[in-house]
Parts: sequence; C-alpha cells; structure tokens
Amino acid sequence: MKVLVIATAYPRYKGDVITPWLPALLKRLQDRGIEVSVFTSSYKGLGNQVLDGISIYRFRYFFRALERLTHEEMAADRFSRGILPKLLSVCYLLCGMVSIFLFTRHRRYDIIHVHWPFPHILFGIFGKSTSDTRIFSSFHGAEIRWLKRKFPLLKLIFRTLINRSHCITTNSTHTAQELKDITDKKIEIVPFSSTIGHYEARVSDEKEILFVGRLVERKGVKYLLQAMAKIQRSIPHHLYIVGDGPDREELEQHAKDLGLCERITFTGYITNKALAQRFKQASFFVLPAVFDKKGDIEGLGVVLIEAMAYSKPVIASEAGGIVDVVQDNVNGYLVPPGDADALAQAMKKLATDDQLRTQMGKKAKQIVDEKFNWDTIVNRVINLYVHTKESR
Repeated sequence: MKVLVIATAYPRYKGDVITPWLPALLKRLQDRGIEVSVFTSSYKGLGNQVLDGISIYRFRYFFRALERLTHEEMAADRFSRGILPKLLSVCYLLCGMVSIFLFTRHRRYDIIHVHWPFPHILFGIFGKSTSDTRIFSSFHGAEIRWLKRKFPLLKLIFRTLINRSHCITTNSTHTAQELKDITDKKIEIVPFSSTIGHYEARVSDEKEILFVGRLVERKGVKYLLQAMAKIQRSIPHHLYIVGDGPDREELEQHAKDLGLCERITFTGYITNKALAQRFKQASFFVLPAVFDKKGDIEGLGVVLIEAMAYSKPVIASEAGGIVDVVQDNVNGYLVPPGDADALAQAMKKLATDDQLRTQMGKKAKQIVDEKFNWDTIVNRVINLYVHTKESR
C-alpha cells in the first residue's frame, strides 16, 4: 500500500523537534510494509529529502529568506502577526495546491493522509483529483478551534470539503467532540504515543518534579510555579522545567519573584538522551494545562504518556484530551485548570507518599502498555487504511 502523508511541517534533520510523534509513526508504518511519502512545506528554501528511509517532498511558497511560516512555531500563531504572515499563508495555500496537483499527476497513492485538515483538506482534494485515491483526515484539535474562532463563516464550506474524506480520525475524545458540529461522519479516535525510546523497568527517584513542554500560556507553567511556592517548605523536591518558548523570560522572572531560585531549574531544550534521564529520575510529572486567551488547550498530552511509560504518576489539568490519559486517583491526579491551590495539594500528596507514587506509577505503566503502545496504534492505523482503501 502506498500512502502520501500531508503535514504542515516535518523534521528538517535527524533529531529535529518538529512533531516527533509523526516520524515515529511513519517509520513504524514503513517497517510494516506501508510505502510512506511526505508532502510538506519548505523552510527557508529547504528542498526534498530522505530521512530514515522516508521520502519528503517540500513545496516552495515564497522567497527563501521569508519562508518561515511553519516549523518555528504554529502557523496559526504566526498568522495573527501582521500582514506578511497573512500573505505567506495565501501563498502557502496556492503553491501547495498547485504543487500537490503536479506531484500526484505522475504518482499513484492508495491513501492521501491529511494531518491538520484545516486547511490541508484542500491539498488532499487537489491530490485526489489526479487519481482514484482515498482521503484520510486526522485532526489534532488546534486547527478546529482556529477555524471556529477566526473563520466561523468558513465552517459550512469546510464541512462540505471535510465530508469528502473517506475516513476521519482525532487524537482524543475531546477533539472528536469539538469536531462533531462540523461533520456528521463517523469519527475514529487514534491517539499517538511517546517518542523518547527505551524505558527501563527500574528507575530512580531523585526527589525531582518534572515538567516538559513549550513555554507558552496554555501549558499553565505559571500555576506550577505558584503551586511550588506554596509547598516548597513542605517537600525536599527540586522542580525541573524542560523546554523553551516565548514565555520563558517572564516565567523565570516569576520564579524569582516567588523565591524559587534555589528550587527550580529551567533547562531549555535538551537532547532525547538527557530527557530520558530526567524522566527516569523524576518522582512524578506535572502538566498544568489551561485554556489560553485563544481558547486553545491540550489536544492529547503525549508528554504525559511519555512520563507514564517510565512508571511515573502524573498530575494534570482536567481539560482537553488530558482526560483520555489521566484517570484521577488511579495513575495520578486531575485538578481544575488554573487552580494553584489544588495543584499544590496534589503535588504535596504525591511528594510525601512513597507508596502512593509507586502504586500510581505501576498503574500508569499498565495504562500505557494497554492503550498507548505503538504496536496497538500502528495496527489501528493500518486497519483503518485497509478499510478506507477498500471502501467505495
């Protein structure tokens, strides 16, 4: 079976942090005999590549120096910053539609797998126009909220376009619920899993609390700092914040204002090897996600799955796709978004109860092995591919 995957952005080199779950999925599909290629945007003139045996076709859409709509941050975030990003977006769409039409004219695929279908369903439809291929659309949450918030008048048009898909998937029940007022077609739920790699059965506990993620408003790190300040005299733990982003300087200043300089480390981006070590040493993991000013929230929270794979209990906000991953009082705790007091209480409870951490950590690993392991996910995707290919 031949599959063309459409994505906003794709890693530019081995180890690139762009959507790490996507190459992890495609590599496993390729290992299972699915012939996978990727159609995605260029970045500053970057051309076609082959990474890990996967062919990547990158279409050009502007002058090299300004070809930065994607990869550096979410395209939707960049779109809101003035006239130039809007011009780039128009060029992106027009060039993408023309490029995929020309690309698929001489190539035949059984499936065109469209990620972030708003607006990429247009690419899927143009790609399908050259052959009798099937369109497989996968939503991740942010693009649905972007459509509803910024382009409500396009909902009816988009509904018509997305209903041309032969299969529709989402990454969580929350994302599926958000999509239900846009399409009445059946929605399949297919989550994704960790990309860190090998998980040791025996891991240490170095009295460390861990957060990993981009430092932006919707990750809720501000409330994690406030919670840590409330309990710092009650627990011996050190907080590690792994990741970078536009809010880092403000968050570092907030930590100083709260008197947390000796109890917290902002590491910035680190290698997968270093990240694996952080997971191994952590007592537990925290993702205090909130709805940001644009209404965005975590679509799934793959980083929670990564922590659970290391037998770590997790504390997270009861919002978005997180509730598909965290079962309150089973593998961790769910707290109200933006509630620093509730977050502090849950953190203190896990930090001071070794037996509870061990018990919840074992359950966390069990849930990952049963529900979020790559073999299960890849089997699910392949079965949906086969069903989609055979549907008429």
